[in-house]
Amino acid sequence: MKFMYFLTFIFSLYICLNCQKTFLDSVENIRLFRQFKNWTLRMFEKMGEKEKMREEAEKLHKIQDPVSKNVPFPCNLEGTRSLNVPISVHKLRPGDIDIYAALGDSLTAGSGALGTKLFHLLIDNRGVSFLGGGEKTWREYLTVANILKEFNPKLFGYSKTDSMTFEESAQFNLATLGATSDDLPFMAESLVKLMKNDSRVDMKNHWKFISIMIGANDFCSHMCYLENPSLIIDYHESNLTVALRIIRDNLPRTFIALVPPPHIWTVMDVDNKEPYCQFILEIECPCFFGPMTNNHNQKELFDIMTRFQLLEEEIANRSEFQRDDFTVVYTPFTVNLSLRNVNDDNIPKSHLSVDCFHISQKTNARSANAVWNLLLMPVGEKSAVWQDPFKRFNCPTPTRPYIYTSRNSNKIDLR
Repeated sequence: MKFMYFLTFIFSLYICLNCQKTFLDSVENIRLFRQFKNWTLRMFEKMGEKEKMREEAEKLHKIQDPVSKNVPFPCNLEGTRSLNVPISVHKLRPGDIDIYAALGDSLTAGSGALGTKLFHLLIDNRGVSFLGGGEKTWREYLTVANILKEFNPKLFGYSKTDSMTFEESAQFNLATLGATSDDLPFMAESLVKLMKNDSRVDMKNHWKFISIMIGANDFCSHMCYLENPSLIIDYHESNLTVALRIIRDNLPRTFIALVPPPHIWTVMDVDNKEPYCQFILEIECPCFFGPMTNNHNQKELFDIMTRFQLLEEEIANRSEFQRDDFTVVYTPFTVNLSLRNVNDDNIPKSHLSVDCFHISQKTNARSANAVWNLLLMPVGEKSAVWQDPFKRFNCPTPTRPYIYTSRNSNKIDLR
């Protein structure tokens, strides 16, 4: 028990340090923390804590209801992979995607997705992350990668299980706890290096799907420390543009799903949080739950978050990111997202992680379904629908077999 309290203390210290960049963010200190976190993960495995965590998460209804093997996949797979590899991203079918990758923060790293105790947040449940994971199948864990695996069983690059960014099982999911927009260019460069050094990757011929979602930490622990909080919009425009150019210029045949970060109001609007959540939220998100809340007008910060989300749509639609072998598609399921739409009497316990900030696997499953649906909606007509998994599940059709882009959205028959 004392060991668990120690881990809880270490986690609290870590998230506190992640609130702002300090002199502690040296290369050596980051290396030491990685070693500690890796040691912690190995200790959890030896103690059987990972299995217990999953069992407890299931008992607390934090995991989606499993789908019976007698139930078929919702889509007809016939014709969902091109007979010949397409040369245009605007004629890309789901089965044509060979490689899956993800950039982002703790939400994409799956931090605490299966957690039931505070120290479980030390574990990145990457395999069940809706944007970066591909553990098991869609029947157990609905993720975007697990959906795409049905169309192309040879898909690779998604995270296979709990892991840190630098571990082999993380593969091309480079999302990192505490990451901000400033980290995007480095992540993009790292992804390029990883793919170039991976013998499985056929850089010229493989089609790559990359999801990008980042900004929650910019909202929570950056903008309120600025004299002019709206500067995070300018910073993000620069960081995101640089990152997209790095990917465009080095990774041919790439489709990028740009998912805007959720508005912090989504969490603030949740009732019945556990009493200790306020303490954790003050550490994780001081701009909205801690003493920094008095530094700026809250409405002003809300407006900045909305502008941040809309900026990504404008960047995604720029002509420089719309080419024959490269596209960026704005995928806004997080815009105007409200957990109040969930038919659940206790949202914090089942749909949020133990800190009342990160999301559970059940919410990851809903999010994966929402992202998938948007990929199969025309650009300009994407309406965010956030429902229970499989309540609405879009599928390619014979007349509209392609994933939608800005260039193929206005055509009546896409064959």
